[in-house]
Amino acid sequence: MLKTVFAILFTGLTAGCAAANGRYGDDPSAAVPEREHPRPLAGHWQGTISETGGWYHRGSTPLDITIAPDRTWSGTVGKARASGTARFQGEDLVLSGTAHPPTGPEEPVYLRLTGDDTRRWGQTRRDFTGGDTHASVSLRRTG
Repeated sequence: MLKTVFAILFTGLTAGCAAANGRYGDDPSAAVPEREHPRPLAGHWQGTISETGGWYHRGSTPLDITIAPDRTWSGTVGKARASGTARFQGEDLVLSGTAHPPTGPEEPVYLRLTGDDTRRWGQTRRDFTGGDTHASVSLRRTG
């Protein structure tokens, strides 16, 4: 009986270590399976993506999205219509989807934001002036 208890305990510990150490970066296809999260997502959120890659601020893009109770989101990223899914990865809110600019091809959207129930922020990369640069993202729940 002691061997059985030890085998169960050892299996549980090694499985727990693998799960705890199994970070896969920001690749959404390798993300931890979605689970129910106690923090509310649904609502209207507004904010900006602002260039931080230079020694002075050059570019900014407004964000205006609505997250539905079914965890889908839609709205605008700049002048582009955008939509996708919203989920939690740990305590971070992950918005993934596609933006459809008025001219040009569709662009992927992937934002991983930390924060609380009323504010979210993070870092991303964005093309403001013909080149990919670092940018900060901030969102605030409205209403």
